[in-house]
Amino acid sequence: MQQVFSTEPFIRDSYALSWDNYGYYLHLPAALIYHDPGIENKNWLDSLNKKYQPGRTFYQCYAGQKNRLVNTYPVGLAICNLPFFLGGHLAAKISGYSADGLSPPYQWAMIFSALCFAILGMFFFRKLLLRFFDDVVTTALLLLIAFGTNLFYYATYDCCLPHIFLFAIDCGILLLTISWHREQKRSTALFLGLLIGLATITRPSEIVWIIIPLFWNIVGWKSFIDKMKLLLKNFSHALLFVSGMIAVGSLQLFYWKYTSGNWFSYGHQEGFDFLHPFTLKVLFSYKKGWLLYTPVMALAILGFYYLYKNQRQLFFVFTLFSLVNLWVISSWECWWYAGTFGQRPFVQSYGLMAIPLGYFFIAWNKILWKKITVKFILLFFVLLNIFQTGQINAGILDTCRMTEKYYWKIFGRTTMNKDWMELLESDHYNPLPPLATCINKYNAKVVLQEDFENFKNDGSFHVLDSTGNRGKCIQLDAGHEFAITFRKPYNELTKQEYLRVELSADIFATDEFFQKPAYFAFMMNGKRGVSYGYTSVAIDTAIVKPGKWCHFSAEYFTPYILHESDELVVQLWDANHARLLVDNEKIILYEPKEK
Repeated sequence: MQQVFSTEPFIRDSYALSWDNYGYYLHLPAALIYHDPGIENKNWLDSLNKKYQPGRTFYQCYAGQKNRLVNTYPVGLAICNLPFFLGGHLAAKISGYSADGLSPPYQWAMIFSALCFAILGMFFFRKLLLRFFDDVVTTALLLLIAFGTNLFYYATYDCCLPHIFLFAIDCGILLLTISWHREQKRSTALFLGLLIGLATITRPSEIVWIIIPLFWNIVGWKSFIDKMKLLLKNFSHALLFVSGMIAVGSLQLFYWKYTSGNWFSYGHQEGFDFLHPFTLKVLFSYKKGWLLYTPVMALAILGFYYLYKNQRQLFFVFTLFSLVNLWVISSWECWWYAGTFGQRPFVQSYGLMAIPLGYFFIAWNKILWKKITVKFILLFFVLLNIFQTGQINAGILDTCRMTEKYYWKIFGRTTMNKDWMELLESDHYNPLPPLATCINKYNAKVVLQEDFENFKNDGSFHVLDSTGNRGKCIQLDAGHEFAITFRKPYNELTKQEYLRVELSADIFATDEFFQKPAYFAFMMNGKRGVSYGYTSVAIDTAIVKPGKWCHFSAEYFTPYILHESDELVVQLWDANHARLLVDNEKIILYEPKEK
C-alpha cells in the first residue's frame, strides 16, 4: 500500500518552482521523466500546470517546429540542478510521493541545490579574497557581501533563480583566471572555458565574463603586447578555452535546433535596447535602484580609486567589465527585472565588486575617525539589508511597484496600513476596477472624435455617403483594414505613469462579419521598433444586430512605459476583411489625478 504524505505548507503555499523558476527547471522533467524535451505531448504539461501552477499563466514556452514548444529559459541552470533533481526523483519514488517532477521532493531538492551552490560560492569567494587580503579583511568582506547585499535574499528567500548559482560560477571564473595567469596549465584553460560557457547558457548576458580572462593584467599597450605573446606561446590553451565554451554552449544551440528548427531562437517579450539604456533608473530609482537597495555597493564603486592605487594591473579589466556589465543590465527593457529585491542581475558580480570594496575598507581603516565612520556605515547597511529582506517576506516592501512616497512611508516599519498601498505604482499585471466605479479619480480627455461628415479623405479610406439612415461613414475591407489610427508619443499625452484608454465606434456589420470578427487593438511602440503591451479585444458578434447600427467600446490599461517617447497606438482593425461600416469613432484618455 502506498504511503500518503501531506504537503508541507512552505511548498504548498509558495512553490519554489513557479514563475521564472519553473521555466528554468522545466527542462529536467521534460527530458528525464517524460522523455519529451520538445513537449510534443501537452497532456503531462497540462496535468502539472493544473496541479501545481493553479491560476498562473503559462508563459514559459512558445511555439516551435513540429508541434514542439521552445522553453524561453536557457538550459544552464537545469544542468547545475541535474544531480539534485536525480536525488529528488529517487526520494519521490521511495517515499510515496508522485514521481511527476513537481511534488515536494523535487521542490526541496531544488532548494537544497541552491543551498549547496551558495555554500560552494562562499567557499570560492573566500579563496578569491585570500588572494588579495588577509584573514581579517577577508572575513569582514564575507560578512558584508553575505548579509549586507541582496545576495542574502537570493540565497534564502528566492534561491531557485540562477543568481546564487552564477555567483559560485563567476567566483570560479575569477579564481581560474588568476590561476592560469600565475601558472599556465591546459586543464585550467579548459575548465575556464567550460565555466564561461555554462554561465552563458544559464543567462546569455553572462557572456560579458569573457572580458575577465581576455583583458586580465592589461594596463596599456606594452602589457597588451605581452598578453598577445603569452596567448600565442600557449596557443593550445586558447584552443582548449574556446573548445570548452563551444562544448557547453552547443547544448543550448542543439536544444534550439531541435525545438524551433533554428540554431538561435528568441522568445522573450522584452529585449535589449543597447542604444537607450535605463542606467540612471537601474542605479538610483525608488522602483528598483541598485544603489538604493544595496547601498554597500556605492562604497565598492568608490573602492575603484583605491584599486587603482593598489592593483593597477586589475583596474582596467575590472572597470571595463563593470561598465559593460552595467550597460548590458541597464539595456534590458524590463530593467526592474520583475518582482524581486533590488537589482538581481548584479548579484553574480559581487565576488568581483568585493575586491575594490576591500581596498576601500583598508584605506579607511588607517585613520581613527574614518575607521569609526565606515564601520558605523557598514553596520547600518547590513542591518538595513536584513531588515528590508524581512519587510519583503512580510509583504511590506513591494518587489515591483515601489515609489519614493511609499519607500519613506514604510521605512523602518514592521507593520503596514493598507491605505498606504495607494502610494505604490499601479498594478500593471492585474485588471483595474471598472471605470464607472472610480471615474472621479481620472481626468477625461477626448483625443479623437470623428463622425465623417466633414472628413478630409486623403485616399486612405473608403468613404460612403449614406448607409442605414445616417450620413457618411467609412467601410473597412481587404483594401482598408483600419479605421482612423491614433498614434502619439506618450509624453505628449500625459506625465502620469499610466493611462486608461477607451475606444468606441458605431458599427454596421455585413453577413461576413459574423464569421470574421474585427478587433479593437491597442499597443505601445518602443524605441527598438518593437511593440509591447499589445491588447486586442474582439467585437462581440453575439450582440450585433444584422442590418442595424450597434455601438461598441473597449478599454486599455497602458503597460509600464519603458521610454517616455514611446508611441501609444489605438486602432479599430478589420483583421479578417469582413467588410463592415464604421461611424462615430471616438477615443477618450483617462488620466489619473495626482495622488
